[in-house]
Parts: sequence; C-alpha cells; structure tokens
Amino acid sequence: IIVVTQNYHMYRALYIAKAMGMEAWGVSSDPRSYGGQLGRDLREFLARPKDLIYTAIKPKPRYLGEAIPVNGDGNATNDKD
Repeated sequence: IIVVTQNYHMYRALYIAKAMGMEAWGVSSDPRSYGGQLGRDLREFLARPKDLIYTAIKPKPRYLGEAIPVNGDGNATNDKD
C-alpha cells in the first residue's frame, strides 16, 4: 500500500502497516508549516509507544463495520448520496 500523511506521522504509519503484514511505502503530503506543530509533535511522541503496544497485543477494534479492502479503485469509500 501507499501511505500518504504528514511527514511527522510517517514513521508511525509505516510501522503500523508493516506490523499488520502489509508491504507499505510512504509519501509525505503537504510540506507547508502549520502553527501548533509542537503540540502535534508531543502527541506523536506519546502515540508511538501506544502503537507499539497495540501492534503487539492486537486489541479488537471499538467500531466494527463492513471491512473495506485496501486494493481496488476506492469507490467503496465514496459517499452514497
């Protein structure tokens, strides 16, 4: 899969995908600077150990619904209205 996210998320996003058994490649999105980055960096610092634990114990998701495959053209995620 190709993961597109902000650069500061990329390490964790790729780690999670690979821990789930996916072959993943990352592309950083919008390179602009935004205000409040320090807060997001702190959140990311705390989220990494949490996701390390989650990928080890694999808890069941809280919100279950119909699985959407990551292959195909993506129309399954389009709004139905």
